[in-house]
Amino acid sequence: MKSKVITTLAVASISIIIVLTAVAQGQPRKNSAPPEVQKAVLARLAEIQSAAENLDPDKVFSFVLDNDAGALAQNGRLFLTRQEALESTKRGFQRLQKIEYRFDQQHVTLLSPTIALATGEGSSTATAEDGGTMSTRFAQSVVFVLTNGEWKVFHAHRSSLAAK
Repeated sequence: MKSKVITTLAVASISIIIVLTAVAQGQPRKNSAPPEVQKAVLARLAEIQSAAENLDPDKVFSFVLDNDAGALAQNGRLFLTRQEALESTKRGFQRLQKIEYRFDQQHVTLLSPTIALATGEGSSTATAEDGGTMSTRFAQSVVFVLTNGEWKVFHAHRSSLAAK
């Protein structure tokens, strides 16, 4: 059962590409990106986190651009397309009652006027259908592209430590 919960947690973590973000707990580095970019990117991450905590994969992926060259990397697995990552996330969410994300730190770096990199680390806690709970530490990086005035996810990478 423990391995099923670990698998569930790993798959569910995909959604938080993304994910995920507590703006109030974030600690952006000074001068790494203009304040308006930091604010916009962290706000987008907060929207993604909220959708993930509501177990709504379609809403999570509404912020992800179509990408067929590596949309998501998760604990040694590469999901080449947005659709493949979405389907995996949907399967993971089906096995969960609840998931929560807490960030210890986040940083936003502007790579170009239309590309930003958000990095962070924190912990996630998932409650499975059977009531079992697992917590794990994670680190993530998310590449955002400014498209039509909105920051959208182009690629996300997340790795988790062994569950406790």
